[in-house]
Amino acid sequence: AVQGGEVVYAGFWKRFAAYLIDYFILLIPSWIIGMVLGVGIGLGMGAAGGGDTATGVAAQLVSGLAGLAISMVYYAWFHASAGGATPGKMAVGIKVVRGNGERLTLGRSIGRYFATILSSIILCIGYLMAAFTDRKQALHDMVCDTVVVDRWAFTDQPHLQRRELGTVTVVMLVIGGLILVGGVIISIIAVGVIANM
Repeated sequence: AVQGGEVVYAGFWKRFAAYLIDYFILLIPSWIIGMVLGVGIGLGMGAAGGGDTATGVAAQLVSGLAGLAISMVYYAWFHASAGGATPGKMAVGIKVVRGNGERLTLGRSIGRYFATILSSIILCIGYLMAAFTDRKQALHDMVCDTVVVDRWAFTDQPHLQRRELGTVTVVMLVIGGLILVGGVIISIIAVGVIANM
């Protein structure tokens, strides 16, 4: 890590756009593996004479654990890589580093992944903290001594850092907004249909 010069920290919206990209990337393999495991468990327990409820619970548990493992490997490996960024963060132009600009070790990267669970279980307030802290740190960043910065921060070319959101970020935020609005509309329609029954 090259020290000195201004560091541009990645704000909440850039981080959220990167998360959306990574979410969609992880959705496909998690869905496929979950489906394969669910069918396999269902067939296995059906052949063994297991009940429908037990089969469903076992399939859900195994699928959930598989999804957790896939997500952990994805985030931990990419954040500990030379670029310090997942594909979503690369697309947005940000990376994760230690507070002093050094690359994350695999152990710290795994710890950071599990610390995101802490940020989630408190009604996602841990994530929202990135919008209000000095170095744009979420709760899991504070726990693990990490920061999310522009991809050119802590390099020999800090002048290439960008403060503006960028095209990819804006496009992903619009897509995220449309999905949110669509979800609200579908929920309202579903409630209306149920109420009329």
